[in-house]
Amino acid sequence: MIVNRTGGDIELIHQVEHGRIAGELAERWGGGVFAAPSPVPAVALAAAKHDEGWRSFDGALLFDELERRPLHFLDIDIDRHIPLYAAGVEKVSMLDAYAGLLVGMHWSGIYRGRWQRPRAGSRLERTPEDRARQAAVVRAEEERWIGVREEVWTEQEPRALFETRLWHHFELLQVWDLLSLFLCVVPDEPAPREPVVPWGPQLTGVDHRSESVRLPAVGLGPGGERRQLVARVDAPGVVVVDPFPFLASFDVHVEAQVLPDRGWTRGEAVAHLARQPMRTKTWRVAPVPR
Repeated sequence: MIVNRTGGDIELIHQVEHGRIAGELAERWGGGVFAAPSPVPAVALAAAKHDEGWRSFDGALLFDELERRPLHFLDIDIDRHIPLYAAGVEKVSMLDAYAGLLVGMHWSGIYRGRWQRPRAGSRLERTPEDRARQAAVVRAEEERWIGVREEVWTEQEPRALFETRLWHHFELLQVWDLLSLFLCVVPDEPAPREPVVPWGPQLTGVDHRSESVRLPAVGLGPGGERRQLVARVDAPGVVVVDPFPFLASFDVHVEAQVLPDRGWTRGEAVAHLARQPMRTKTWRVAPVPR
């Protein structure tokens, strides 16, 4: 569950809703100098289902007794995080082996700084025991990849090109994941163009302000020149991305449950949410006006 405090309310956005939005971003990717991913269906499925393991946990409404509100997704302990992601990888792999491979890379990447630098850790690492358990998961998942790679790699391309394409798709997934999270939590207030700050560390909290954010660098295509995208709210209801990597401007709808921002027991929160309709906010994702 993504917990977002805004305007006197707490918005609760399910991880699978965030995943659905990431899948929409994947399907629309490929405008201007940016190449569309291929195969699109498998890559878009991985984006849409990358947090599938959260489905039952969000439905159960994990609760933060200290904060007296639902548990924010980055506050979950490793004992719950490992089995939920393992279940998600298994479910996606049953639908499509290549998509399951990408989701497994995303899961293990959470424990390795999204595979950006050697020996990186994760925000879920609170004790040496946590680090050891995460390391064991990464080793096991990398061993699983060996068989899956052999299954999905075909003679249509050399192995080096296959690997380059695979890691490009992984990096695209990270961009879609983070841009989707931005759309879920950013306030609907125009942000200044400067300064531009890296996006990601802000997600440890539940209070957000509108700012220009930098997403991880990604190739224009497999092995191609790398670009960093900058996103910000340009006008009410409008998020601009520069350079613009999508086919055309489009609308994104984010559905959230809402609790008034006060202390709750879990039972009170469950009863209140059962009576309340979903809140939908809509963003127009567009290029920077010229």
